[in-house]
Amino acid sequence: MTQTTLLSIELDELPALERGQKFEHSKKPDRVDEDEILTVPRSSLPSMAPSVQIENTPGLRSSNAGVRIGNIFIEEKLLHLVAACVGAFAVGLNDTATGANLPSIQKQYGLTYEVVSLVFLAGFGGYLVSCMISPVLQNKIGTCWVLLIGGVFYAGGSLLIAFAPPFPLVMVGLALLGIGGGFCDTCLASVVAHYEDKRSMNIFYAFFGVGALSSPFVIGGLTKANIPWNRYYWLPFSLEVVIIGFHFVVFRNYEPPSEEVHQRSTMRARLHQISKKKVFWVGIALVNLGFAIVDTLTNWLTSYLIEVKGSEPDASRYQLSMLWAGLTAGRLFFSLPYVHVRDRIGNTVLLALLCGAISVLWVVDTMALDWVVIVLAGFFLGPNTPTILSIVAVRVPPSLKNAAVSITIGKLLSISE
Repeated sequence: MTQTTLLSIELDELPALERGQKFEHSKKPDRVDEDEILTVPRSSLPSMAPSVQIENTPGLRSSNAGVRIGNIFIEEKLLHLVAACVGAFAVGLNDTATGANLPSIQKQYGLTYEVVSLVFLAGFGGYLVSCMISPVLQNKIGTCWVLLIGGVFYAGGSLLIAFAPPFPLVMVGLALLGIGGGFCDTCLASVVAHYEDKRSMNIFYAFFGVGALSSPFVIGGLTKANIPWNRYYWLPFSLEVVIIGFHFVVFRNYEPPSEEVHQRSTMRARLHQISKKKVFWVGIALVNLGFAIVDTLTNWLTSYLIEVKGSEPDASRYQLSMLWAGLTAGRLFFSLPYVHVRDRIGNTVLLALLCGAISVLWVVDTMALDWVVIVLAGFFLGPNTPTILSIVAVRVPPSLKNAAVSITIGKLLSISE
């Protein structure tokens, strides 16, 4: 039996503001009521200690929880954000790799445009499926295990494609990459959504953009050096193996915040609650255009620049990187503490400027101007997705954030394709 120590605390000696009543002195009671007894485990009361430290328990998060390394203390919130950004970087690598490798895949396997376009359906199908079932799995087995499963799928798909198998197996590898990316994206986005901070969401998706702009540079360098396209996939495979271990260490005890009233509700009940919220459907409609344009430009910009604009094969990959450089710059710029833009007006103006930039890219045939317009299009488009996801996340209770973010991303993917 656990030994306990009973501490008697007189209520009239506590600060009055904590009880919400006016402070008044009263006569000390002759006995101690049950409401005035605080039961604390003896093991948590060190001798001669001026205060009692309460360990973090499931469902109870301390504001100063974190990890201490020597004299450096890292808050748990910051540690989760760093881990989320690392995962977003890995997912971003795959987001542009397929489009950048598209001409090489088409050349090696002798495919027509109609057939080669199926590679996007493979990745999209895996991504969509994992986005839709991610909140169910998070509710059943926890965020950490869903992240680990996603990492295994991602690493497995990269390893399969790295050996340049027959085209049907390339499709399988892309589907595995999509499944892994969907699990990681939705899990990590839901973690950041609990911060209810638009700047944190912008930073998270900025690292997604850093990964997306990095892979075309790497692929362009491999193309210029006449290195087979499949060798690229050893990079995401090696990176994901490290990230799997990092995510296990950081998220092994992670539990999302939740209100007590929703702790016992089923996932079906939570999905029903989400469907009743107008902001959920409005968010899907607002960000629809942004997802559609990002997917279209990412998947086909390289081929368009080579076939229509006459760009060199390696230069077209670098131009795709410039699109994501603009996306990343836009997300970082609007995450700065001194930049304040109203959500509704800001998104409307940015989307209008985006339409103007795409029109210039379509009409004007000047190589130097193409570089500038591609960067500007990315800059105007970048803040759209994180801003809308933040708007949705702030307006739903903590217990519904995982499902709201996952389903929003999944719905957007289905619309954009």
